[in-house]
Amino acid sequence: MDDDNFDLIVIGGSANGSQAAYIAAKNKLNVAIIEEHDFIGLPEHCSGLFSYSGLNQLNSMPPDDIIFNKNIYGANIVSPNGKIFSVRKSDPHAIVCDRAAFDKFLLNRAKDEGAKVYQPYKAMKAKRSNNMIYLDIRSKKGDTISLSSPLVISGEGIRGSIANQLGLTPPPKNKFVNAAQFYMDDLNEINQEMVEVYQTQKYAPDFFAWIIPMTNTTAKIGLGTSRKSAAKELEMVIKEHEILKNRCKGSDITRVTAGRIPITGPIKKTYADNLMLVGDVAGQTKPTTGGGVVLGGLAGQIAGQIAVQCKLKNRYDSNFLKIYQKKWKKEMYSNLKRMLLVRNYMNNLSDFDVNILFNKLENKGIIQDIENLGHIDNQGVIVKKFMRTLSLYPFYFRTSFKLLKSFF
Repeated sequence: MDDDNFDLIVIGGSANGSQAAYIAAKNKLNVAIIEEHDFIGLPEHCSGLFSYSGLNQLNSMPPDDIIFNKNIYGANIVSPNGKIFSVRKSDPHAIVCDRAAFDKFLLNRAKDEGAKVYQPYKAMKAKRSNNMIYLDIRSKKGDTISLSSPLVISGEGIRGSIANQLGLTPPPKNKFVNAAQFYMDDLNEINQEMVEVYQTQKYAPDFFAWIIPMTNTTAKIGLGTSRKSAAKELEMVIKEHEILKNRCKGSDITRVTAGRIPITGPIKKTYADNLMLVGDVAGQTKPTTGGGVVLGGLAGQIAGQIAVQCKLKNRYDSNFLKIYQKKWKKEMYSNLKRMLLVRNYMNNLSDFDVNILFNKLENKGIIQDIENLGHIDNQGVIVKKFMRTLSLYPFYFRTSFKLLKSFF
């Protein structure tokens, strides 16, 4: 096989692309990975909070030396007026890790199976011809290489330029939130077993703020917002919010990360002739929290498995590749759609509405349901339960117009 011709080209070497490449390379496909950044995982766009069950499902538990915290039991959710609603599991539910190092771990795993990595190279131009994709990639020095393959898996993130060139439409950019996160030291009163989530339209409209503990004095503190400058909003909230300012008093910011998160839910079509989309570019992120490593990684692994079938059957047409969308939808579509409903509903609620909702949630039966059914990656289950909880119906009726609006 020519040096520039591959069974599969994967665009994007971070978590979701690497999962696809790993599965395909492990099954003896000749795989190329195109990664535009000098250092994989940087700039960092994710909190690095992952569920044990999700990582186990992906067979992707990271090594101990990149895990900051192994014992996240649950979350303290803070209402706009400061009321705290606690949800805690009996056993550790999640870990906190170094996200950049996690991406490197996944990329190296694909490389160990034989995948060839072009880094730092950016995918610039794609053309489909005679059942092949011809892809021009360019280094930061301006060197251009032309590669070819009958199949491309795009995990290129929110930009989606290659997806566009090959006939698929990525998520609409007006449905993204801007996010910023500070790594902070010398914090006060941090419970390292519990994440903190702050619901506040005042400081984080259309999303929320968070504290993800690494130790009892260090944490990742972040915020997502529909406003333009998430970093400025984050600076403001840690200075002005009654609880957060006490947590951060006298502390130091050691690292700043930022990015944009699609909260659109899945796009309509994630396949075409010679092409599959995975991760952010496919809208496979949780609209409630913006997390995409587990669900996007699962879609990546499914795409990698389909790539193996394509090679065996010599089929790369859309009629064959539609099986990819059927499989990933079976795994997560209803979950993603329910989470999108919740995100739209929460975005329509005022802080006053949310304070009333928190009063309703104090019902012990509801708390128990959340603790029993609540899950970082499968939030659709608890959404379904909430929609059947009669004690919440007066609130739904009170906010019925906002609830109806969230469906559309």
